[in-house]
Amino acid sequence: MLSTDKGQPQASSGPCGSWISLSESCFLFSDFTASWGEALAICKAFDANLIAIESSDKNFLLEGYLQNKHPHDSDKSGADYWTGGNDIEKERSFNWIGSHHPFAFTNWMTGQPDVSEQDCVEIRGISNFKWHDDNCNHQHLFICEKPLGGSPEIIG
Repeated sequence: MLSTDKGQPQASSGPCGSWISLSESCFLFSDFTASWGEALAICKAFDANLIAIESSDKNFLLEGYLQNKHPHDSDKSGADYWTGGNDIEKERSFNWIGSHHPFAFTNWMTGQPDVSEQDCVEIRGISNFKWHDDNCNHQHLFICEKPLGGSPEIIG
């Protein structure tokens, strides 16, 4: 099991294996970049989805982890992570890829979302891990998520 110290995960073995445990989920933080579609396919290969940030509590835990992982401003410039958020089906109607739930909580950086050709949501390091819509073909790091101790729910 993974224990926490002031919200920061501590590495240990447990139900998440080599993934990181935060709250009720297991997370894989990639160390390479991919397009949004490629990132989704990689997560699916692990029986996971791109991360869905559906509450302020989850966002707080994630932001704390990323701040710890990228503590210096110079570390943050390339620390952009794809999430499962998108408005691919209907412009300006953002939802999470796994659950298809519309956004009930948001953490957009000022001025976002801004461009109609940018349908996928990233967490942007240089903006202190606020959300930003971006072109789905751009290459970013990504975060996979699956429920603690199980496979993600199958929708559809």
